[in-house]
Amino acid sequence: MKKFLNLTKRNCLVFLRDRGSVFFSLLAMMIVLMLMGVFLGDMNEKNVVYLLQEYGGVRDVKGDEVHARELVQYWTLAGILVVNAVTVTLTVVGTRVADAAEGRLASMYSAPVSRGIIACSYVASAVLVGMFLCLLTLGAALCYITATGGKLIGLMALGKIVLLMGLNVCIFAVIMYLLALFVKSSGAWSGLATVIGTLVGFLGAIYLPMGYLPEKVAAVLKYLPVLHGASLLRDTCCEQALADTFQGLPEKVAEEYREYMGIQVKMGENATDFPFQIGFLISCGIIAFILILIVQRKKEIGDR
Repeated sequence: MKKFLNLTKRNCLVFLRDRGSVFFSLLAMMIVLMLMGVFLGDMNEKNVVYLLQEYGGVRDVKGDEVHARELVQYWTLAGILVVNAVTVTLTVVGTRVADAAEGRLASMYSAPVSRGIIACSYVASAVLVGMFLCLLTLGAALCYITATGGKLIGLMALGKIVLLMGLNVCIFAVIMYLLALFVKSSGAWSGLATVIGTLVGFLGAIYLPMGYLPEKVAAVLKYLPVLHGASLLRDTCCEQALADTFQGLPEKVAEEYREYMGIQVKMGENATDFPFQIGFLISCGIIAFILILIVQRKKEIGDR
């Protein structure tokens, strides 16, 4: 256990001391904030207000604007948390690639430490750093939302968000470690990180809501863990804001909006529920873990 803790601490410090790595791990989140701040956020808010006016008859426009802003802010927060869960764990796991490329991993393997402990230390460090930065993001976002007139979510919802955030971070840490086993150079990993950091906003329907995407593209995204991770967080983050915003309107209007914005995901004719999405994410993590064991086993045999 002491060896595992020391290795995990070492991996965390290696990442945090590299300011460039910290910056680029948060770059995708900054892009989301910039897009929302410049034009996407305002556009989404106006779409909500227009929808309320179209189906709600005579309404309090000022009140609708306040509720719409709060709803879009919480929707954006959920997307940012998923982006962090992907990009931060991706960058932290890059320590393993750098260690392998520069010969440090071979030295670790020659020490009296099992390869399983070394592998777990990389994943654990990715989880710890990922959760730390996600919690910082969550705290800063909630302060901003309340400062701009939005309601603070309840303690039960906040606890659920933290648990879902932890699930996303753990699953993506395992998936990123699996990817790291196939990359042999830091340059290749940086290129892969750039591609994933660019795509994650689209894969999670964060840059553009599900309703904006072509039907075939949306159908593919429904089989990726990023979208379901984002959907789970959106459902929890936006629950109260949705109820306040669509109060007095037919339930069908709110349901269609939930599907349009990726808060609810439909596979076929049926909407996925909470247990299914949790099971889907856990299954992705288990599959990635099994593949890690297979790849590691083959590498051990090849090194003999």
